[in-house]
Amino acid sequence: MKYPNRALQATLWTAIAALGLAACANPMRRDAEEALREKLLSSHRFYQDAIKDAPKVELARTPSDVEERLTQAGRVTELDRMSGPTAYENDPLQLGTDLQGEEKATTVSITLQKSVELAVRNNLNVQIARLAPAAQETLVTQAQAVFDAVFFSNFDFSHLDTPGGPALPLGSGGNRASDVSTLSTGIRKPLSTGGSARVQTDISRTDNDPNQTRWDPIYSSSVLVGITQPLLRNFGKDATEAPLELALNAKRASMLDLHNSLLDTVLDVESKYWDLVQSRQRLLIQLRLLKRTMEDRDRLEKREQFDVSPVRITEANSFVELRRAEVIRSRNLVRVASDRLKVAINAPELPVSSEALLLPVDVPADLPVEFNLLDAVTTALRRRPDVRRSLISIDDASIRQRLADNQTLPKLDVELATRFNGLSNDGVADSYDTTSDGRFIDYLASLQFEMPIGNRQAQAALEQRRLERSASVIGYQRSVQTAIVEVKEALRELLTTYELIGATRAARRAAADSLRAIEEQEKAGVALTPEFLLDLKLSTQQRLADAEVQEIEAMTAYNLSLAKLYRTMGTLLENNNVRLAEDQTN
Repeated sequence: MKYPNRALQATLWTAIAALGLAACANPMRRDAEEALREKLLSSHRFYQDAIKDAPKVELARTPSDVEERLTQAGRVTELDRMSGPTAYENDPLQLGTDLQGEEKATTVSITLQKSVELAVRNNLNVQIARLAPAAQETLVTQAQAVFDAVFFSNFDFSHLDTPGGPALPLGSGGNRASDVSTLSTGIRKPLSTGGSARVQTDISRTDNDPNQTRWDPIYSSSVLVGITQPLLRNFGKDATEAPLELALNAKRASMLDLHNSLLDTVLDVESKYWDLVQSRQRLLIQLRLLKRTMEDRDRLEKREQFDVSPVRITEANSFVELRRAEVIRSRNLVRVASDRLKVAINAPELPVSSEALLLPVDVPADLPVEFNLLDAVTTALRRRPDVRRSLISIDDASIRQRLADNQTLPKLDVELATRFNGLSNDGVADSYDTTSDGRFIDYLASLQFEMPIGNRQAQAALEQRRLERSASVIGYQRSVQTAIVEVKEALRELLTTYELIGATRAARRAAADSLRAIEEQEKAGVALTPEFLLDLKLSTQQRLADAEVQEIEAMTAYNLSLAKLYRTMGTLLENNNVRLAEDQTN
């Protein structure tokens, strides 16, 4: 029979049309993306070519003639025993009374690596940042669900009571009543081309009164296979997959935000750790200075009946109290620094409400490092989350521009369908049997066209998206510039702080040598006049304490500047052995 062949051909052509439309793509998309990529690469090369011949640089310090003389005199080891970071290893840390009225503080030793590990796991900012990718994953699922097949079913019932004309002599008149029950059910599948495919079956029962046919009730059924497809506006993946692409980009951006939050957290932990180191060392310096001043004050008091006036005793007491005040301030700074580090690491075993004091184990290093400006800049452009996020912003703008470009097209939709019909008075099953015979087939086709006159809204929206895309490209170039400037600033800070260590160390050793010379004079029997003790020795002790504070500040600043350099390059996590899955941030 020819009917089944015709039905098969119609269904086949409908499927071929759907597949053919799905394979179509925007031929200009690839060219536009290639042009953009080339433009971005050119901007990279512009900056990199300017420093392509940059050599490797090793940190170095300007030679100090003071250091050379002290080294030649063989007094460096002695001076480092009486002053400097290593001279306080056995000094007790007197912290005074805590907020619970305890004199003896409970201390917990902690390393920098442990602090970073705890912060990565527990920091509240990181915990918040970790929620964003999970939330974005749900948006990706929602965007993917747009293409899920939909099962639908509808039931309709109608009672029609239709009046007729005057009754005929031998008839019953023209009045007619009918009950119609219809059940429609099927599956509709949205396509990536913007259209949808549909398979639907309809079952209908009709009861007529009076019955004008030999069949009552009448059962009718149909099976429809069809496709609806936009040919211009809303056609293709540029329109249908734009929400999914934006959702995937949002997920990648949230992972980069998490990466950025981790970088900020690790840098913050290092900053607070070295601040605690510096505060602790400052307290030890002030405690020793107070002890020295009190010893000299006591020596003056013993001579009050001989050659020391009460004015000089009062002046010595003033020095003592001023230095005691510095000790009090330094104690507070240690406790504040400890609490701030607790907040950053947020460890359950170290609640911020506890008065337990964190004691840093690590000491600041002052070893020189090598760097290359080109390598540092290249690494930053490749690894920094903010630069990579700018690329995602460009991609988002490009997706929105392609969608806006599609919306400027006229609406031209085609609908093709093949429907197999059946009829029976012997139930639904018999009706479906006649449907499968393929004797009654409908071929349906429709074409719809629509075009706004002037099309101003769509054209204005497209221009808006073009401007947004241009702005995103400029934003990327700005992020590249920012990254390069921050890398250079971090390298300059590294050079500066490394040199400062040498200068402050030389100053501290010179001050220590001055105090050593004064103490040697005391041992040799020089007259211990009030002027000698107050005007010379106490002021020298103060200069030494100030020089020690400046040295520890320079050392902690150098270690922090290293962390800042790795932060600006985007490699701080790796340098602290924190691993973030690469597929999560790409």
